[in-house]
Amino acid sequence: MEILFPIMSGDPAEPGVLLEWRAPDGSEVAAYQVIAEVTVDKFDAEINSPVSGTLRWLVAEGDEVGQGSVIASVDE
Repeated sequence: MEILFPIMSGDPAEPGVLLEWRAPDGSEVAAYQVIAEVTVDKFDAEINSPVSGTLRWLVAEGDEVGQGSVIASVDE
């Protein structure tokens, strides 16, 4: 299952930043567990895993990311 950077502003073309991963790459995560913190224009949000499984990062901490882009996957 793909994990997307959320649409957080009125302008989806505005990039965001992945501030911090809360779960290590390759770790087992539970459904609804907070796995990352992101920001767009000083508005921060947490991202939860939608399913249980193995987390695979596709973006590094501090990277600029397009809203709606895939940032990770969880293999069930």
